[in-house]
Amino acid sequence: MDIKIEKGMSESSNYFENYAIETLEKHFNQFPFVQSVKIFFRAKKHETKKIKLQARVKGKDVFVEASGAKYDIAIDNAAQKLKSQLIKYKTKHYSKAS
Repeated sequence: MDIKIEKGMSESSNYFENYAIETLEKHFNQFPFVQSVKIFFRAKKHETKKIKLQARVKGKDVFVEASGAKYDIAIDNAAQKLKSQLIKYKTKHYSKAS
């Protein structure tokens, strides 16, 4: 799975990049059909931090958005939302016939 951060922060970006990559890998390594995840986030000047995730899965993009007081909280919230979307996708497209 390829993880890309589309907009970087001017300061402390290494911490956020490492945290985001670690969090997304932890949540989404169990989904082999996820080809890539892109992370978009609102500029630093806003009080509420907003994260958008775009996951590329076999011919389709799945988008989620979440916010929080800090980027760490926002990425965790977005990862949970994306995980539930991917579970629905997996159930619909990869369920075995009984």
